[in-house]
Amino acid sequence: MANPGDFWVEVIGIVAACLTTFSFLPQALRIWRNGSARDVSLTMYLMMFAGQILWLTYGVVIGSASLILANVSALLLVGSVLLLKLRDRAAAAR
Repeated sequence: MANPGDFWVEVIGIVAACLTTFSFLPQALRIWRNGSARDVSLTMYLMMFAGQILWLTYGVVIGSASLILANVSALLLVGSVLLLKLRDRAAAAR
């Protein structure tokens, strides 16, 4: 039988994953509204993207549904910001 404390550990993990994952949403919305990603750090988002891929891989290896879900969601948001940054950078180079 599972330890009753495991439930709260999982709840804490899910809340932490949601906060971390959706922390990228304000930046993505700001870029979308302003039409510019000029002030966004490309290096930071490349590092975050790589980190999210590694966390997703770890989640798959250990079979953690919460890690997989959180990191797929985060990859979508981080990837969106990264694509907008690269698009903005390409437009500025023209």
